[in-house]
Amino acid sequence: MSEKDLEKSTNTNGGDGDDENIINWVALVVSLVALLGTVAQVLQQYIASAAGYSNCGESVMGRWHESKKRKFRRTELRFEVQFETPVIFVCEPANDKGPIKGQSIYFVKGTDKSLEETRALLPKEEEAQTQALQDKRVHTADNERASWVILLSQLQSMERESQEWQVNNLSSGPPHTLSLVGFESHTLAVALQAKKRSWDTMPAGIKKPYATTAMCHLLEIAAMMGIYWKEFDRSRDRYRAEGNGYMLVGSNVPDLGVTFTLQICGKSRFQENRVIPVDEVKELCCGFVSTLFQEKNKDKRRIESPLEDAKDLSILQLGSTGEIAETMVLIECNTDTANYFRDDEAKHGHLFPVPFELLGMLGKTLHIRNTAFRMLPNPTPYHWDKNFFNLRRLVKEYYKKITDSESALLMVPQIQHLENDTNKLLDQFLNEGKLIEGKRTKTPESSMKLLNTLHDVLDNCDEYLRKSDRDLVRVVVREHFQEVLKLINDKSGADDTSDSKSTRTTEIKKATDIRKVTDIKKAQHFDELTAASPELRQQLFMDLYFSKVLDQVRTRAVASYKRRKETHYAPSVRAPSVHSRDPSIDSNNNLGEAKELESETKTVSLPATPSAASQAPSSSPLALPISPSPPLPQLRKHEASQSVPDVHVHRPELALPPHHSRQQLGVDDVTSKLDSEATAIWCTLVLRMLCWLLLHDFNKKDVQIPKSELLGSRLPVYIT
Repeated sequence: MSEKDLEKSTNTNGGDGDDENIINWVALVVSLVALLGTVAQVLQQYIASAAGYSNCGESVMGRWHESKKRKFRRTELRFEVQFETPVIFVCEPANDKGPIKGQSIYFVKGTDKSLEETRALLPKEEEAQTQALQDKRVHTADNERASWVILLSQLQSMERESQEWQVNNLSSGPPHTLSLVGFESHTLAVALQAKKRSWDTMPAGIKKPYATTAMCHLLEIAAMMGIYWKEFDRSRDRYRAEGNGYMLVGSNVPDLGVTFTLQICGKSRFQENRVIPVDEVKELCCGFVSTLFQEKNKDKRRIESPLEDAKDLSILQLGSTGEIAETMVLIECNTDTANYFRDDEAKHGHLFPVPFELLGMLGKTLHIRNTAFRMLPNPTPYHWDKNFFNLRRLVKEYYKKITDSESALLMVPQIQHLENDTNKLLDQFLNEGKLIEGKRTKTPESSMKLLNTLHDVLDNCDEYLRKSDRDLVRVVVREHFQEVLKLINDKSGADDTSDSKSTRTTEIKKATDIRKVTDIKKAQHFDELTAASPELRQQLFMDLYFSKVLDQVRTRAVASYKRRKETHYAPSVRAPSVHSRDPSIDSNNNLGEAKELESETKTVSLPATPSAASQAPSSSPLALPISPSPPLPQLRKHEASQSVPDVHVHRPELALPPHHSRQQLGVDDVTSKLDSEATAIWCTLVLRMLCWLLLHDFNKKDVQIPKSELLGSRLPVYIT
C-alpha cells in the first residue's frame, strides 16, 4: 500500500471514532434527561399524594394555615396532609375543661392576646389581608375564606366593639363614681381548642377544612351575635337564621352531618344590642326561663333533663303555645286558662303578650351590675314590640295607684317599701331626662345608674317574695293570670251591656286631652285599651289592674289558700269551689255555715272607684278586721322604725299588730292578714314585672321557634 493510501485509511478511521463519541455523548444526555424526568415524575407523584394541601392555604384558613404540614407514610409510600381547625364551644370564663382532654382552652376576649391565641384577625384586618392575597393572585381550589374563620373574626369584633361602646357610653354621660366590670364578670363566653385533623378523613365534596361545634353551642353563638332563626326544620334538615348583618344557613351533607355556613350580608353592630353575657342565655335560646325561686346551689346551666317536665317554679317553659299552656298547668291554673294558649283564635295579649308578664313577674334577674347590656334572646313565640306602650308611664301610673290617698293600700307594710322603691325609680327617670352639668348619655335606656337602680328594685322584690309563703305566691300568680286571660277573652265576663261598652269606648276616643281623663269611667275590659290614645293606655291599664284584677285575685287567692291549709289538717271538711267567694271553714273553731256568712260580711272588696271608697270607709281593699286599728300616721311611724317582718302565713300570730292578743283572734283577723299578704304579693309582682321588662330587652324581630329538646344537645355540627 502506498503512503497516500495509508494516510487516507487513517483519516477515515479517526472520523468514525469522533462520530461514535458524539453519539455516545448525545445518548448520555438523553439518558440523563430521561432519568431526571423520571425522578421528577416520581417526586411529583409523591408530592401529589399530599391531597388537599393547596386547600389549606392562607386564603382559605387565614393564620390557621400555619398548622398545615405533610407527613410521609412509609408503609403507603405517600404523603398525608395534616392541619388544625378549632373546636368551638360556649362556657364560663372560669371553665378549664373542654371537649378535647388535655388541650389548652383559648377564650374569645377581643384583646390582642386573644387574637394571637385564636389565630384570628379583626374584620378590617381580615378584609385587608384577603384583598392583598387577591392582588398577589394566590389561587387555590377555593380562594374564599372558610366561614369559621370569618366567625372567629366577628366574635372577636363583638367583644372588642361592645366593650369600647360601654366605656364610651359611660364616659359620655354625667359624672359618676361607677367602675365598669370586665370580661371576668361574664358567665358566658366563646372558647375554642385546636384539633389536629387529616385530609384523608375529609368527606367527598368538601373543599375546605371545617370547624366543629355542637348544636346547643351553635344556637348560643347565634343568639350572642344577634342572629334570629327564621326556619328551623329538623325533619328536612333546613336551617336559616338572619340578623345583625349575618346569615346562617344549614343543611345535611352526606358522610358528614349537619353543616352550617356563615355569610356576611350587611353591617353588624355590637353596642346596646349586645346580648347580656350570662349563662342563662343557654336556656333562653331553647325557650326555658330560670326564675327567682331557683336554688343557688343548683346547676344553673341545665335542668336535669331537657325532656323532663318541670316540677316547680324554678324553671318555666315558654318556647311554644303548647309549652306555655303546660306552664299554666304548672302554676295550677284552671283548664280554661291553659286552653286559651291551645286555641288559635284566642287572644293572648293586652298592651303586650301575657307570657312577657309571666316572664317579668318570675324571671330571674339576668342583668350584670355596672354593665350597660340589656338584650336577651326571646324565649316566647310572640313579638316584643314597644311601639304600643310605654313602660316608664306604666311605672308612673303604678306609683299613683299605690300612693292614692283614698286607697287603703298604704296600710300594708310592704306597700311602703314599694312606694319608696318606685319613688327612687321615678326620680332616676327624671334625672336621665335632664342635662346634668351639660352632659347626658346618648342612650338613656342604657344609663348605668338607671340600670343599677332597676336592679336594686328587683333585688328588693325578690327578697320579699322569697321570704313570703311559696304556696300563697303561687296562688296569687295563678289567680292573676286566670283573671287577666279571662278579661282578655271572655266577653261575657264584663258586667255591663254592650251599649254601655260602646258609650265608654266613645268617651275614651274623644278624650284626647289629658285633663279629661278623670271624667272617663274606669275600663272594664282590655279591649277598651285599643281605642285609647297612646297617652291614655297606661292609665287605663293600671285602672283596670287595681280596680278589677286586684280585687278578684285577692279574694280568690285567699279563699283558695285557706282551703288548702284547712283541708290539709281537716280533709273531711267540705271546701268551696275555686271561684267561690265564700271563705273556708275554720277547722280550729269548727265554725258553721252561719259563721261563714258572718265572716264574709265583714270581709269586703276593693271599691270600684276612689269616690266609692270615700263614701264607704268601712270597705277597704284589705278586708280590715272589725277590731280597732292604729291610725295611718302611727302605723307609718311604727314601720319606719323596723324592717319588713318575715311573714309566714301558716302562723298568722307572727304578723299581728301589737295591740291584738291571741284571745281576740278570729276568722276576720286571719282573713285580714291573708288579704294584706296577698295584696302585698300582687303589688310586688306587678312592680317586679315592670322593672324586669325595663331592665331587659328583646329584639322586635326575634321570636322563639320550638326547639326545647335541643337544650344541652351535643349533636355534632360543622361549620365550613
